[in-house]
Amino acid sequence: MKNYRKTLSYSFIAITLGLFTSCTTDIESLEQLESIQNSDAKASASKLNISSVSANGDDGNRPSNTLDGNLNTRWSSNGRTGKYITYDLGSSKKISSVKLAWFKGDQRKAYFKIRVGNSTSNLFTVVDRKSQGSSGSTRQLETYNFNEVSARYVRISGFGNSSNSWNSLTETEIYGSGDGDGGGGDGGGNTPYDLLGLKNWKLNGLSGTPSNNNYVDAIPNLSSYTNNNWFFLDNNWAIFQVWAGSDTSSGSGNPRMELRELTANGNNNIFWDGTTSKEHRMKWKVRVDRLPSSGKVCFGQIHDKTDFFDDVIRVQCQGNANQTSGSVKLRINGYVTEELEGGGKTVGSFNLGEEMYFELTYKNSVVKLYELNSSGNRIKTIFTSQKAAAKQNYFKAGNYLQSMKGKSYKSSDFGRVGISKLEVFH
Repeated sequence: MKNYRKTLSYSFIAITLGLFTSCTTDIESLEQLESIQNSDAKASASKLNISSVSANGDDGNRPSNTLDGNLNTRWSSNGRTGKYITYDLGSSKKISSVKLAWFKGDQRKAYFKIRVGNSTSNLFTVVDRKSQGSSGSTRQLETYNFNEVSARYVRISGFGNSSNSWNSLTETEIYGSGDGDGGGGDGGGNTPYDLLGLKNWKLNGLSGTPSNNNYVDAIPNLSSYTNNNWFFLDNNWAIFQVWAGSDTSSGSGNPRMELRELTANGNNNIFWDGTTSKEHRMKWKVRVDRLPSSGKVCFGQIHDKTDFFDDVIRVQCQGNANQTSGSVKLRINGYVTEELEGGGKTVGSFNLGEEMYFELTYKNSVVKLYELNSSGNRIKTIFTSQKAAAKQNYFKAGNYLQSMKGKSYKSSDFGRVGISKLEVFH
């Protein structure tokens, strides 16, 4: 009987020690368990579609090569600072990992950061490999995981490699769970604010109805704002509509539904100097769907704070009254033509409803307008100005009716402009 009790005692002690050991092991491996859970979450993410890719330079090896599924092609750009390639997902998505394959990735380490955001002017770092670099042991895709975030843009900023100053990427894949929740009031993909990343913009708009309204310099709560008359989404386009006879700002008799650039944090009006060697740029994908009775709409401009320069440049179109299809003239108006060249200037043509991709720049007192390809690279210089020394400038984009002063409201007399992408760089 004593031996039997002794055996039970030993068994109990052994079981207790075993349980205690198991519990201790579990406690010590909580970090490891969390890592496994995070890995499982990443594994369940799906590959996201990339709408477009662009870069701020290349040597002929284009950004689009990183999306062709071929590890033998690449994007390359030389420099240890300021070089990057940017992927646009089309709208805000929940993303949690990026896969990158590097040129000569089995021979050297690539130094880089992965930065994301809903506007290219407001990106934050989710992966920092500026010092550690890539593995240096494979040419295949390498996975970089991070906490899930909602973002439209993914940028790879390069800092050279362990052998030289080249940044060379052969393939990129982005993974996540799909549509973003708009993180922090970005609208969950349901507003123009979220589509275009409008943290550093305000909307010069209207309150009321198309026939009876008041001008509003800055539409409140823009992050959640949408209005079926003025400002709304239509198949991944932000639509700007405005009618004849609508109220407008004190300095203009022409109605507008137009974005005005702010500082990067969105807290103040921005004013920048166009006379220095620093290039100020606005890139935007735009289409004009309808013209008002004047046949004229401005859809992008550089504005100066002073009355002397006023509209430094207006990029606009000219066609027939209430035109909804067919060809229209692409025109350059404002100080750079009306004052410096004696009048507005026709620089090309396009069709209403046609998607166009432009870049407007100001540097060393010279304004330029470029046509871009689908990757956001310059393919044609459309206009180069004479020197104009405006020093307190800002970009605007949207729908600014022209030659409409004094006209009354008519339900059929309005302009319509769509914008699907909008970026500024300083």
